[in-house]
Amino acid sequence: MENADKSVLTEQEVQKRIASRRSLCKIAFPYLDTLCDFIRGSEFLVILSDEEGYLLYVQGDTKICEIARQNGLVKGGCRSERRLGTNGIGTVIATKQPLQVFAAEHYYEVHTEWACSGAPIFLPDGRIGGVVCLSGMAQQVNYHTLGMVVAAADAISRQLKLKEAYDELAMARQNLDVIIETVPTAIFLLDRSLRIVTFNAQATKLLDLLPQELQGRDFLGLLGGDILRPQDFRHGIASRNITLERGKKNTFSLSAQPTGNHEYVVQLERLSTLHRRVNSIVGNDAHFSFSDIKGNSPSIQEAIRMAQIAARNDATVLLTGESGTGKELFAQAIHNASDRHDGPFIAVNCGALPKSLIEAELFGYESGSFTGARREGCAGKFELANGGTIFLDEIGDMPFDVQVTLLRVLQNREVQRVGSTKTIRIDVRIITATNQNLEALVSQRAFREDLFYRINVFHIRIPALREREGDVRLLAEYFLQKYAAMLPGNTVKGFSETTISAMEHYSWPGNVRQLENMVERAVYLAASPLITLSEFPQDIHAVSPSSSAEPSGLRDRNLSIWQGERERIEQALSQTHGNVKQAAELLEISRRTLYRKLERYHINYQDIRR
Repeated sequence: MENADKSVLTEQEVQKRIASRRSLCKIAFPYLDTLCDFIRGSEFLVILSDEEGYLLYVQGDTKICEIARQNGLVKGGCRSERRLGTNGIGTVIATKQPLQVFAAEHYYEVHTEWACSGAPIFLPDGRIGGVVCLSGMAQQVNYHTLGMVVAAADAISRQLKLKEAYDELAMARQNLDVIIETVPTAIFLLDRSLRIVTFNAQATKLLDLLPQELQGRDFLGLLGGDILRPQDFRHGIASRNITLERGKKNTFSLSAQPTGNHEYVVQLERLSTLHRRVNSIVGNDAHFSFSDIKGNSPSIQEAIRMAQIAARNDATVLLTGESGTGKELFAQAIHNASDRHDGPFIAVNCGALPKSLIEAELFGYESGSFTGARREGCAGKFELANGGTIFLDEIGDMPFDVQVTLLRVLQNREVQRVGSTKTIRIDVRIITATNQNLEALVSQRAFREDLFYRINVFHIRIPALREREGDVRLLAEYFLQKYAAMLPGNTVKGFSETTISAMEHYSWPGNVRQLENMVERAVYLAASPLITLSEFPQDIHAVSPSSSAEPSGLRDRNLSIWQGERERIEQALSQTHGNVKQAAELLEISRRTLYRKLERYHINYQDIRR
């Protein structure tokens, strides 16, 4: 035993190695127990080492175990080539080949009475996981010994591969189960005869059935009637609307796809739930509330008061007012203050839809209803708005023949898709808006009288901006702060008084929308902290305020800011003897803006200076 390293691990260290090689040991130990029983009385040791040569399993008859103990061939010992040179375990690890080391073939003389037959165990990834070895006195060995070891090692290797495959399959099944259970729709797997093989929890919840009532059931029988045919499943079904009578009538969306193995995956979802999810994805919701409507004038406050009353009931609302007064802002505020605030808000501009498509857009269509229609059909805006609010803007532009269908929807609260004979119940709050005189359109027979009275249940008139005394300044300052905050490093702080005065005297034909757009433009053009009239279009310059509002200096010479711009610039330069800085201050504009205007009007301030 000279120079041989016979150190042995403690039992705790051995158990730690066994635990870290749990898969190998869990499979190998029962095989080796069987092998021990088979060779009992033959004076052989059955040994399992790990990939480093440490012995994790050593079993045999009492006599051979005692001899082995004296030789250090015990659990926890190490038989690597680094320690013991050529041997039936370490050399197998090094060569990755089964072999038999007989008597004097051992490196150390002390082992020459032994014969060891070893074979490698391979892990699923191809690495060596350990060695199975039969060790005994040399005179006991025969040529069958190595064959038994190879068979045992090979069986363990195959079992390890099978276990990994099973574990991967189990993990995949577990992941699939998790995925299926997290899908917010009912999922079914059908066999080739369309019987239910498996399903998720949503299926039992949606259909209000126990698991045992679904397992193995004929799917077409479950749906009832002649809703679907077996041949429909072979080519796949995409978003087919079906109606089921389960206590009450419900409409569902059904999709089915063949798996390629004569089975089918079916997805079933309540149509209202599907529409809510679609609306959430595409952003069919209202963003504005009553706090976003700015204005202190009595006229706008009265409109807000009426809208707040409308929000507390479900009456059809008609919003009237000029373009740009904020009709959609009011519609969104009504929706968000109502009991329907969690539902969708669908806005439709009736004037922007082609006459040939407006009916399909509003009420939906079935497959093949017209050229270009989707194969699976499409839900209309009213269906998507179910449980919420639909806002029909520019209702006065709706084609006369479509008004008949809309009237029927308002009366019955049912829609019928283009190309379909079935009706779909809807629960929708309707808000309409127009900038036209609907009564005049009725008298001209351009708008149905019965529809006018149906939508004119709760009329709210939104005042034009010129009617909102004092609100121009409030709104202008609000929009200035809004857009100035969007520009990094922006130093714009407000408007000059002449600019505010001009805005208050302007008629604002485009109303609040026009004011917001002009203020946004002025913020981007502003070259100084105070926005002046030079940042606004010429039509605002032309407005003349009362003489009492005229400023001093140039205004004393009847050179008000609203007179001809070239003349004002020339007068300012003349008064300041061609000093551009002083002239800019007098005109309440920046020097950079003044230089730009001098170039535009071809004014040579050098001549004035001389």
